Amino acid sequence: MKKYMLTVLFIILMLGTSFKLDKKDQIKKIQLQSYSAIVIDQYSGRILYSKNSDIKLPMASTTKIMTTIIALEKGNLNDMVIVSKRAAAVGGSSAGLKEGEKLTLEELLYGLMLRSGNDAAIAIAEHIGGSVDRFIEMMNEKAIEIGAYNTSFKTPHGLDADGHYTTAEDLAKITAYAMKNEVFNKIVSTREISSGVSGKFNRSYSNINKFLYRVENADGVKTGYTGGAGRCLVASVKHEYGRFICVVLNSADRWRDAEELVKYAKHNYKFIKVYSKGEQVKSLRVFGGKSKYVIAETEEDIYVPLRDEEMQYIRTEVFVPSVVFSPIRRGDILGNLAVFYDGNIIAKYPVISDRDVDRKNLINTIRETFRSFSLD
Repeated sequence: MKKYMLTVLFIILMLGTSFKLDKKDQIKKIQLQSYSAIVIDQYSGRILYSKNSDIKLPMASTTKIMTTIIALEKGNLNDMVIVSKRAAAVGGSSAGLKEGEKLTLEELLYGLMLRSGNDAAIAIAEHIGGSVDRFIEMMNEKAIEIGAYNTSFKTPHGLDADGHYTTAEDLAKITAYAMKNEVFNKIVSTREISSGVSGKFNRSYSNINKFLYRVENADGVKTGYTGGAGRCLVASVKHEYGRFICVVLNSADRWRDAEELVKYAKHNYKFIKVYSKGEQVKSLRVFGGKSKYVIAETEEDIYVPLRDEEMQYIRTEVFVPSVVFSPIRRGDILGNLAVFYDGNIIAKYPVISDRDVDRKNLINTIRETFRSFSLD
Protein backbone atom coordinates (compact mmCIF):
# COMPACT_ATOMS: atom_id res chain seq x y z
CA MET A 1 0.00 0.00 0.00
CA LYS A 2 2.86 2.38 0.92
CA LYS A 3 4.67 1.57 -2.33
CA TYR A 4 1.47 2.32 -4.25
CA MET A 5 1.05 5.72 -2.59
CA LEU A 6 4.67 6.67 -3.29
CA THR A 7 4.29 5.64 -6.92
CA VAL A 8 1.19 7.78 -7.37
CA LEU A 9 2.88 10.78 -5.74
CA PHE A 10 6.01 10.34 -7.90
CA ILE A 11 3.96 10.28 -11.11
CA ILE A 12 2.08 13.41 -10.08
CA LEU A 13 5.30 15.28 -9.33
CA MET A 14 7.03 14.12 -12.53
CA LEU A 15 4.14 15.24 -14.71
CA GLY A 16 3.86 18.53 -12.92
CA THR A 17 0.17 17.96 -12.44
CA SER A 18 -1.67 20.15 -9.97
CA PHE A 19 -4.21 18.57 -7.64
CA LYS A 20 -6.91 20.36 -9.59
CA LEU A 21 -8.87 18.24 -12.06
CA ASP A 22 -8.60 18.89 -15.78
CA LYS A 23 -11.76 20.23 -17.36
CA LYS A 24 -12.54 16.89 -19.02
CA ASP A 25 -12.20 15.10 -15.67
CA GLN A 26 -14.26 17.47 -13.58
CA ILE A 27 -17.11 15.89 -11.66
CA LYS A 28 -19.97 15.25 -14.04
CA LYS A 29 -23.13 17.13 -13.18
CA ILE A 30 -26.23 15.05 -12.63
CA GLN A 31 -29.88 16.03 -12.78
CA LEU A 32 -32.49 13.60 -11.55
CA GLN A 33 -36.27 13.63 -11.60
CA SER A 34 -36.57 11.46 -8.51
CA TYR A 35 -37.18 12.65 -4.97
CA SER A 36 -34.60 10.22 -3.58
CA ALA A 37 -31.74 8.34 -5.24
CA ILE A 38 -28.41 6.65 -4.63
CA VAL A 39 -25.72 4.68 -6.44
CA ILE A 40 -23.25 2.53 -4.50
CA ASP A 41 -20.41 0.14 -5.24
CA GLN A 42 -21.76 -3.29 -4.29
CA TYR A 43 -18.62 -4.80 -2.75
CA SER A 44 -17.27 -1.88 -0.74
CA GLY A 45 -20.64 -0.33 -0.02
CA ARG A 46 -19.23 3.09 -0.88
CA ILE A 47 -21.84 5.71 -1.71
CA LEU A 48 -20.86 7.22 -5.06
CA TYR A 49 -23.77 9.65 -5.31
CA SER A 50 -26.86 10.32 -3.22
CA LYS A 51 -29.88 12.57 -3.15
CA ASN A 52 -32.15 12.55 -0.09
CA SER A 53 -30.98 8.96 0.39
CA ASP A 54 -31.61 8.94 4.15
CA ILE A 55 -35.27 10.01 3.98
CA LYS A 56 -37.83 7.34 4.84
CA LEU A 57 -40.18 6.69 1.91
CA PRO A 58 -42.60 4.01 0.69
CA MET A 59 -40.91 1.71 -1.83
CA ALA A 60 -43.76 -0.16 -3.55
CA SER A 61 -42.80 -3.52 -5.12
CA THR A 62 -39.06 -3.09 -4.54
CA THR A 63 -40.17 -4.60 -1.21
CA LYS A 64 -40.11 -7.95 -3.03
CA ILE A 65 -36.31 -7.94 -3.01
CA MET A 66 -36.46 -8.75 0.70
CA THR A 67 -39.32 -11.21 0.16
CA THR A 68 -37.09 -13.13 -2.25
CA ILE A 69 -34.08 -13.08 0.10
CA ILE A 70 -36.12 -14.65 2.90
CA ALA A 71 -37.63 -17.26 0.57
CA LEU A 72 -34.23 -18.30 -0.80
CA GLU A 73 -32.60 -18.50 2.62
CA LYS A 74 -35.46 -20.26 4.41
CA GLY A 75 -37.07 -22.34 1.67
CA ASN A 76 -36.25 -24.86 -1.05
CA LEU A 77 -36.81 -24.19 -4.75
CA ASN A 78 -38.49 -27.58 -5.12
CA ASP A 79 -41.02 -26.93 -2.34
CA MET A 80 -44.60 -27.36 -3.55
CA VAL A 81 -46.91 -24.51 -2.58
CA ILE A 82 -50.72 -24.44 -2.68
CA VAL A 83 -52.12 -21.00 -3.50
CA SER A 84 -54.57 -19.85 -0.83
CA LYS A 85 -57.77 -17.87 -1.34
CA ARG A 86 -56.09 -14.85 0.26
CA ALA A 87 -53.13 -15.03 -2.12
CA ALA A 88 -55.28 -15.40 -5.22
CA ALA A 89 -57.52 -12.49 -4.22
CA VAL A 90 -54.86 -9.85 -3.45
CA GLY A 91 -55.09 -6.72 -5.61
CA GLY A 92 -52.55 -4.94 -7.76
CA SER A 93 -50.02 -6.56 -10.09
CA SER A 94 -50.48 -10.31 -10.44
CA ALA A 95 -48.69 -13.46 -11.58
CA GLY A 96 -52.11 -14.90 -12.48
CA LEU A 97 -52.29 -17.47 -9.67
CA LYS A 98 -55.50 -19.39 -8.99
CA GLU A 99 -56.87 -20.53 -5.63
CA GLY A 100 -55.86 -24.17 -5.01
CA GLU A 101 -53.18 -24.14 -7.71
CA LYS A 102 -50.01 -26.09 -6.89
CA LEU A 103 -46.64 -24.81 -8.05
CA THR A 104 -43.03 -24.78 -6.89
CA LEU A 105 -41.44 -22.09 -4.76
CA GLU A 106 -39.05 -21.50 -7.66
CA GLU A 107 -41.91 -20.65 -10.03
CA LEU A 108 -43.47 -18.38 -7.41
CA LEU A 109 -40.20 -16.46 -7.15
CA TYR A 110 -40.10 -15.87 -10.90
CA GLY A 111 -43.73 -14.76 -10.80
CA LEU A 112 -42.84 -12.47 -7.91
CA MET A 113 -39.79 -10.79 -9.44
CA LEU A 114 -40.48 -10.89 -13.19
CA ARG A 115 -44.22 -10.15 -13.12
CA SER A 116 -44.23 -8.39 -9.72
CA GLY A 117 -46.99 -10.71 -8.55
CA ASN A 118 -48.59 -9.61 -5.30
CA ASP A 119 -50.37 -12.95 -5.28
CA ALA A 120 -47.00 -14.71 -5.39
CA ALA A 121 -45.78 -12.57 -2.48
CA ILE A 122 -48.66 -13.70 -0.23
CA ALA A 123 -48.28 -17.35 -1.28
CA ILE A 124 -44.55 -17.23 -0.50
CA ALA A 125 -45.10 -15.51 2.84
CA GLU A 126 -47.70 -18.07 3.94
CA HIS A 127 -45.49 -20.98 2.88
CA ILE A 128 -42.20 -19.76 4.40
CA GLY A 129 -43.51 -18.01 7.51
CA GLY A 130 -46.55 -20.15 8.25
CA SER A 131 -48.45 -16.86 8.23
CA VAL A 132 -48.02 -13.49 6.55
CA ASP A 133 -47.48 -11.78 9.92
CA ARG A 134 -44.64 -14.11 10.88
CA PHE A 135 -43.04 -13.69 7.46
CA ILE A 136 -43.09 -9.90 7.88
CA GLU A 137 -41.33 -10.33 11.22
CA MET A 138 -38.66 -12.34 9.39
CA MET A 139 -38.28 -9.54 6.84
CA ASN A 140 -37.71 -6.95 9.56
CA GLU A 141 -35.28 -9.19 11.42
CA LYS A 142 -33.27 -9.63 8.22
CA ALA A 143 -33.24 -5.89 7.58
CA ILE A 144 -31.61 -5.34 10.98
CA GLU A 145 -29.10 -8.12 10.27
CA ILE A 146 -28.12 -6.47 6.98
CA GLY A 147 -27.81 -3.05 8.61
CA ALA A 148 -30.93 -1.48 7.09
CA TYR A 149 -31.93 0.25 10.31
CA ASN A 150 -34.28 2.80 8.74
CA THR A 151 -36.53 0.21 7.11
CA SER A 152 -39.89 -1.13 8.26
CA PHE A 153 -41.86 -3.82 6.43
CA LYS A 154 -45.62 -4.20 6.88
CA THR A 155 -46.37 -6.31 3.80
CA PRO A 156 -44.45 -8.83 1.65
CA HIS A 157 -45.55 -7.15 -1.61
CA GLY A 158 -45.22 -3.41 -1.05
CA LEU A 159 -48.77 -2.15 -1.51
CA ASP A 160 -49.19 1.11 0.40
CA ALA A 161 -49.50 0.55 4.16
CA ASP A 162 -48.92 2.74 7.22
CA GLY A 163 -45.42 2.20 8.60
CA HIS A 164 -44.13 0.48 5.45
CA TYR A 165 -41.01 2.37 4.38
CA THR A 166 -37.30 2.33 3.66
CA THR A 167 -34.59 4.73 2.50
CA ALA A 168 -32.70 4.66 -0.77
CA GLU A 169 -29.52 3.90 1.20
CA ASP A 170 -31.10 0.99 3.08
CA LEU A 171 -32.60 -0.42 -0.11
CA ALA A 172 -29.18 -0.27 -1.76
CA LYS A 173 -27.68 -2.18 1.18
CA ILE A 174 -30.40 -4.82 0.99
CA THR A 175 -29.88 -5.21 -2.75
CA ALA A 176 -26.08 -5.38 -2.48
CA TYR A 177 -26.57 -8.24 0.00
CA ALA A 178 -29.14 -9.97 -2.20
CA MET A 179 -27.02 -9.81 -5.35
CA LYS A 180 -24.35 -11.92 -3.64
CA ASN A 181 -26.82 -14.81 -3.81
CA GLU A 182 -26.35 -16.54 -7.17
CA VAL A 183 -29.96 -17.78 -7.38
CA PHE A 184 -31.30 -14.31 -6.62
CA ASN A 185 -29.01 -12.86 -9.28
CA LYS A 186 -30.18 -15.45 -11.80
CA ILE A 187 -33.86 -14.72 -11.13
CA VAL A 188 -33.69 -10.93 -11.40
CA SER A 189 -31.50 -10.98 -14.51
CA THR A 190 -33.81 -13.39 -16.39
CA ARG A 191 -35.82 -11.90 -19.26
CA GLU A 192 -38.10 -14.86 -20.06
CA ILE A 193 -38.55 -18.31 -18.53
CA SER A 194 -40.96 -21.24 -18.60
CA SER A 195 -39.01 -23.90 -16.64
CA GLY A 196 -36.33 -24.10 -13.99
CA VAL A 197 -34.38 -26.48 -11.78
CA SER A 198 -37.68 -27.61 -10.27
CA GLY A 199 -39.06 -28.60 -13.69
CA LYS A 200 -41.53 -27.11 -16.16
CA PHE A 201 -43.55 -24.19 -14.83
CA ASN A 202 -47.35 -23.89 -14.97
CA ARG A 203 -46.94 -20.78 -17.14
CA SER A 204 -44.30 -18.64 -18.83
CA TYR A 205 -42.98 -15.38 -17.36
CA SER A 206 -41.47 -12.33 -19.05
CA ASN A 207 -39.65 -9.61 -17.15
CA ILE A 208 -41.38 -6.21 -16.94
CA ASN A 209 -38.11 -4.49 -15.88
CA LYS A 210 -37.26 -2.39 -18.96
CA PHE A 211 -33.89 -1.44 -17.49
CA LEU A 212 -32.57 -4.88 -18.47
CA TYR A 213 -33.15 -3.98 -22.12
CA ARG A 214 -31.94 -0.37 -21.98
CA VAL A 215 -28.51 -0.56 -20.35
CA GLU A 216 -25.56 -2.74 -21.31
CA ASN A 217 -24.57 -5.25 -18.61
CA ALA A 218 -27.72 -4.57 -16.57
CA ASP A 219 -28.57 -7.63 -14.47
CA GLY A 220 -31.56 -6.59 -12.36
CA VAL A 221 -33.26 -5.80 -10.15
CA LYS A 222 -36.87 -4.65 -9.47
CA THR A 223 -39.46 -2.06 -10.44
CA GLY A 224 -42.19 -0.67 -8.24
CA TYR A 225 -45.20 1.63 -8.37
CA THR A 226 -48.04 2.63 -6.06
CA GLY A 227 -49.96 5.87 -5.61
CA GLY A 228 -48.07 6.57 -2.39
CA ALA A 229 -44.59 5.56 -3.53
CA GLY A 230 -44.62 6.84 -7.10
CA ARG A 231 -42.41 5.15 -9.69
CA CYS A 232 -39.46 3.33 -8.16
CA LEU A 233 -36.56 1.28 -9.50
CA VAL A 234 -33.67 -0.69 -8.10
CA ALA A 235 -31.09 -1.38 -10.81
CA SER A 236 -27.83 -3.30 -11.01
CA VAL A 237 -25.11 -2.97 -13.65
CA LYS A 238 -22.08 -5.25 -13.81
CA HIS A 239 -18.63 -3.89 -14.57
CA GLU A 240 -15.08 -5.19 -14.52
CA TYR A 241 -14.67 -4.83 -10.75
CA GLY A 242 -18.15 -5.62 -9.49
CA ARG A 243 -21.53 -3.91 -9.71
CA PHE A 244 -23.14 -0.52 -9.40
CA ILE A 245 -26.37 -0.68 -7.39
CA CYS A 246 -28.81 2.17 -8.12
CA VAL A 247 -31.98 3.05 -6.25
CA VAL A 248 -34.52 5.59 -7.52
CA LEU A 249 -37.60 6.41 -5.41
CA ASN A 250 -40.58 8.49 -6.52
CA SER A 251 -39.31 9.46 -9.96
CA ALA A 252 -40.95 11.07 -12.98
CA ASP A 253 -38.52 9.08 -15.19
CA ARG A 254 -36.99 6.17 -13.28
CA TRP A 255 -35.31 4.62 -16.33
CA ARG A 256 -33.41 7.77 -17.24
CA ASP A 257 -32.57 8.52 -13.60
CA ALA A 258 -31.01 5.08 -13.12
CA GLU A 259 -29.05 5.45 -16.37
CA GLU A 260 -27.76 8.84 -15.20
CA LEU A 261 -26.61 7.35 -11.90
CA VAL A 262 -24.63 4.66 -13.73
CA LYS A 263 -23.07 7.23 -16.09
CA TYR A 264 -22.13 9.41 -13.12
CA ALA A 265 -20.42 6.54 -11.32
CA LYS A 266 -18.51 5.49 -14.43
CA HIS A 267 -17.38 9.04 -15.24
CA ASN A 268 -16.24 10.09 -11.80
CA TYR A 269 -14.70 6.98 -10.27
CA LYS A 270 -11.81 4.68 -11.07
CA PHE A 271 -11.27 1.33 -9.36
CA ILE A 272 -7.81 1.18 -7.77
CA LYS A 273 -6.38 -2.10 -6.50
CA VAL A 274 -5.06 -1.81 -2.95
CA TYR A 275 -4.86 -5.48 -1.89
CA SER A 276 -4.64 -8.85 -3.63
CA LYS A 277 -6.76 -11.89 -2.79
CA GLY A 278 -5.26 -13.84 0.11
CA GLU A 279 -2.92 -11.03 1.17
CA GLN A 280 -2.11 -11.21 4.88
CA VAL A 281 -3.17 -8.14 6.84
CA LYS A 282 -2.86 -9.14 10.53
CA SER A 283 -1.98 -11.97 12.91
CA LEU A 284 -4.45 -12.69 15.72
CA ARG A 285 -4.04 -14.58 18.99
CA VAL A 286 -6.39 -17.55 19.35
CA PHE A 287 -7.81 -18.48 22.76
CA GLY A 288 -8.43 -22.16 23.50
CA GLY A 289 -7.24 -23.39 20.11
CA LYS A 290 -4.76 -26.04 18.98
CA SER A 291 -3.02 -23.25 17.09
CA LYS A 292 -2.02 -20.12 19.00
CA TYR A 293 -2.41 -17.78 16.04
CA VAL A 294 -4.52 -17.24 12.95
CA ILE A 295 -3.86 -14.91 10.03
CA ALA A 296 -6.48 -12.48 8.81
CA GLU A 297 -6.31 -12.21 5.03
CA THR A 298 -8.27 -10.53 2.27
CA GLU A 299 -11.17 -12.52 0.82
CA GLU A 300 -10.84 -11.16 -2.73
CA ASP A 301 -8.81 -8.65 -4.72
CA ILE A 302 -9.74 -5.27 -3.28
CA TYR A 303 -10.50 -2.50 -5.75
CA VAL A 304 -11.58 0.80 -4.21
CA PRO A 305 -13.71 3.25 -6.22
CA LEU A 306 -11.92 6.61 -6.03
CA ARG A 307 -12.06 10.01 -7.66
CA ASP A 308 -8.81 11.32 -9.11
CA GLU A 309 -8.30 13.88 -6.35
CA GLU A 310 -8.72 11.25 -3.61
CA MET A 311 -6.05 8.76 -4.65
CA GLN A 312 -3.04 10.19 -2.78
CA TYR A 313 -5.00 10.76 0.41
CA ILE A 314 -6.50 7.37 1.24
CA ARG A 315 -5.30 5.10 4.01
CA THR A 316 -6.34 1.65 5.21
CA GLU A 317 -6.84 0.21 8.68
CA VAL A 318 -7.77 -3.28 9.86
CA PHE A 319 -10.45 -3.66 12.52
CA VAL A 320 -10.27 -7.04 14.24
CA PRO A 321 -10.50 -8.19 17.88
CA SER A 322 -7.27 -8.57 19.85
CA VAL A 323 -8.16 -12.20 20.59
CA VAL A 324 -10.43 -14.66 18.77
CA PHE A 325 -11.94 -17.81 20.25
CA SER A 326 -11.69 -21.30 18.82
CA PRO A 327 -13.02 -23.16 16.96
CA ILE A 328 -12.37 -21.18 13.76
CA ARG A 329 -12.93 -22.35 10.21
CA ARG A 330 -10.96 -21.24 7.19
CA GLY A 331 -12.93 -18.42 5.52
CA ASP A 332 -14.64 -17.25 8.73
CA ILE A 333 -14.95 -13.46 8.80
CA LEU A 334 -12.66 -12.05 11.50
CA GLY A 335 -13.22 -8.34 10.96
CA ASN A 336 -13.02 -5.60 8.37
CA LEU A 337 -10.44 -3.72 6.38
CA ALA A 338 -11.56 -0.10 6.17
CA VAL A 339 -10.49 2.52 3.65
CA PHE A 340 -10.36 6.12 4.91
CA TYR A 341 -10.50 9.39 3.03
CA ASP A 342 -10.47 12.75 4.79
CA GLY A 343 -10.89 11.02 8.15
CA ASN A 344 -14.02 9.13 7.12
CA ILE A 345 -14.52 5.48 6.25
CA ILE A 346 -15.50 5.34 2.59
CA ALA A 347 -15.33 1.57 2.03
CA LYS A 348 -15.19 -1.65 4.04
CA TYR A 349 -14.17 -5.16 3.06
CA PRO A 350 -14.21 -8.38 5.13
CA VAL A 351 -11.00 -10.11 6.23
CA ILE A 352 -11.12 -13.86 6.77
CA SER A 353 -9.26 -16.65 8.56
CA ASP A 354 -6.51 -18.34 6.56
CA ARG A 355 -6.91 -21.69 8.39
CA ASP A 356 -8.98 -24.01 10.56
CA VAL A 357 -8.25 -23.87 14.27
CA ASP A 358 -9.87 -26.63 16.34
CA ARG A 359 -10.61 -26.25 20.02
CA LYS A 360 -8.17 -27.91 22.41
CA ASN A 361 -9.54 -30.95 24.22
CA LEU A 362 -8.89 -31.83 27.85
CA ILE A 363 -5.83 -33.95 27.02
CA ASN A 364 -4.26 -31.06 25.10
CA THR A 365 -4.88 -28.76 28.06
CA ILE A 366 -3.32 -31.20 30.57
CA ARG A 367 -0.27 -31.70 28.36
CA GLU A 368 0.27 -27.95 28.04
CA THR A 369 -0.09 -27.54 31.80
CA PHE A 370 2.58 -30.20 32.51
CA ARG A 371 4.80 -28.69 29.83
CA SER A 372 4.61 -25.30 31.54
CA PHE A 373 5.50 -26.93 34.91
CA SER A 374 8.53 -28.63 33.39
CA LEU A 375 9.74 -25.31 32.01
CA ASP A 376 9.63 -23.87 35.54
